[in-house]
Amino acid sequence: MSMRVSFYIGLNDKDTKTQKISTLAAFTIVENIFNTFCEYGATIRECKGIYRHENGEKVIENTLEAFTYDITDETIKAIVKVLKDTLNQESILVVKRKEDIEFM
Repeated sequence: MSMRVSFYIGLNDKDTKTQKISTLAAFTIVENIFNTFCEYGATIRECKGIYRHENGEKVIENTLEAFTYDITDETIKAIVKVLKDTLNQESILVVKRKEDIEFM
């Protein structure tokens, strides 16, 4: 069994609650981050997210999901830190789940 780790990355700026970086530019940033930290690569896709900020305000935002397999908790924390700093995010949702995978 392998561990799939999914990162859900909202694209609204945490301070203005609006998107300041285009989705295409954010995609390139996320791609470069995962290229740096993930030996086996990642899959990145676009979606919409609903997020409630710490102050209770809800927003709907463009979101990127990036997922990869079998990375350490240390690597997860490092990726989250860089994503939050680079994209000015309040939080990144990380989901870990065991999956039976095979490259064929």
